[in-house]
Amino acid sequence: MALSLKLRQLLISVFLLLLLLPSSFVAIDRAFYTQLLTNTEQKLEVHMYAILSELNVSVDKVELLNNALAPDFYRPDSGLSAYITHEQDLVWQSDSSLNQQFTPPATALPQGEHLFRMVNQPGGQFWVLSIALLFDAEDYTRPLTVHVVQTDTRLQAPQLAFRATLIQWFIGIGLMLLLLMLLAYYWTTKPLSKLDHEIRRVENGSQEQLNGRYPAELSIIKEDLNLLLANQNRQKQRYRHHLSDLAHALKTPVAVLQTSALSQQPELKEQLDRITSMIEHQLKRAASSGQDVWKKQINIKPLLDKLVSALSKIYRDKNVAINVECAETCVFRGDETDLMEILGNLLDNACKACRHNVKVTITQQNQLTLCIEDDGPGVPADKRIKLFERGARLDTYHEGHGVGLAIVAELVQSYSGQLKLDDSELGGARFSLLFQ
Repeated sequence: MALSLKLRQLLISVFLLLLLLPSSFVAIDRAFYTQLLTNTEQKLEVHMYAILSELNVSVDKVELLNNALAPDFYRPDSGLSAYITHEQDLVWQSDSSLNQQFTPPATALPQGEHLFRMVNQPGGQFWVLSIALLFDAEDYTRPLTVHVVQTDTRLQAPQLAFRATLIQWFIGIGLMLLLLMLLAYYWTTKPLSKLDHEIRRVENGSQEQLNGRYPAELSIIKEDLNLLLANQNRQKQRYRHHLSDLAHALKTPVAVLQTSALSQQPELKEQLDRITSMIEHQLKRAASSGQDVWKKQINIKPLLDKLVSALSKIYRDKNVAINVECAETCVFRGDETDLMEILGNLLDNACKACRHNVKVTITQQNQLTLCIEDDGPGVPADKRIKLFERGARLDTYHEGHGVGLAIVAELVQSYSGQLKLDDSELGGARFSLLFQ
């Protein structure tokens, strides 16, 4: 099943919203985290140079001359600490590291190089900036490695704060985008809804053509549809005028023949009656609107009630009971005269053939279904196909069915419908009509 343009646009908008917002959030969050790591490395490098500037190395000890380091190096559990190692031995550590479960990594570094990395230890995750240098200690040089350490928790704190702020902003942005998308969806689909509404009004006969103002793309469609409607109406009127002229041209000679003395002869009278019947039949068939996109929607229930009322009076002596099951919402997309011809013929035949009961059932969901059945003798199976054959006599079935059925069959076919004849649960015949 093809999706409508409105649904396609809605799905694309929702997809873009769900794709762009999360991806933008992740991109911004990762970019901030990367910048945060860069800043952390730069800060640790500044602290390292401060330590190196105050470092005093002797034969038996390593110490800092002044307490010029950042306050966090002297405050326990600050998350910022420093260590100095000689080979595998720890020779100095800051006061802030006393309660910290961290062991300086034993990785040997080339002299003069520094390394920034994350170190996982049982005490947690740490970001470590290490540098290996040679220091003069009286008459020899002493290799030392300085480690400036920051806990990952200290790094995550600004990250979490930024993420919380980012979430609030993205919620606001998402709501604003959603509102703008709904307004844009309404604005862009309004012409389509308006065009659909106008087409429906043309279909049900409320207006003759499309009159609304539309964007350039739909204006072309509107003009083409109006041109099609106007051309169709002209052809229909011209066709019906020609048919009317033909009817008058044929009826006059036939009427003259019927007034002739020779017309009273049984053979000629029968042939004249056949000619008259064939003329009326073919004119009704040709005048039928047939399947048409621009059909009025005819409410079936009021028309059916009129037919039932008229037939009940005609067959009053027969005491015919016509049971009707038809919802008020059932409609026929076509010409009212055609519908009257179809229902009138089928109901009249059913009333003629029935004993006492005729049932009419009309339903409409995805398609319109009309079912007319009676409790008469029914139609023999070997005559059902012959009943609708082209050229068959209209009085094929003398019990009642058959009169006008050729007209009904051709009208149903002109609307691309289906006509089926089978046995009814009432005991007689059942005619089922199906229209898309």
